[in-house]
Amino acid sequence: MTSFPWPDEEDDEPYPLAFHPLDLGEEALRALCGFVREGCPEPGDIDAESIPLHGFTVRDPSGPTRAEKEAAQRRLTEAMGPPRFYSMGPDGTLIERSLP
Repeated sequence: MTSFPWPDEEDDEPYPLAFHPLDLGEEALRALCGFVREGCPEPGDIDAESIPLHGFTVRDPSGPTRAEKEAAQRRLTEAMGPPRFYSMGPDGTLIERSLP
């Protein structure tokens, strides 16, 4: 097996494999699915962005409704108060900073 040098490496050590694992993954994706995510697409490749996908939401039918969850989130946000900002002091302690 021939080892190829890695082009970005500063040292003269050859790359230990005869291929790059990411290139192998892209070629496997092309062979199995008909498209690639990185690199140059070939004329016969499928345009993966044109494939419609369906989304699903899984929820507990006996759990709270979406409106109840949003109301609970609003109550929690209001109970938290205004945000507080800190910076690191010269001795490593946190110093609370006021808003500009």
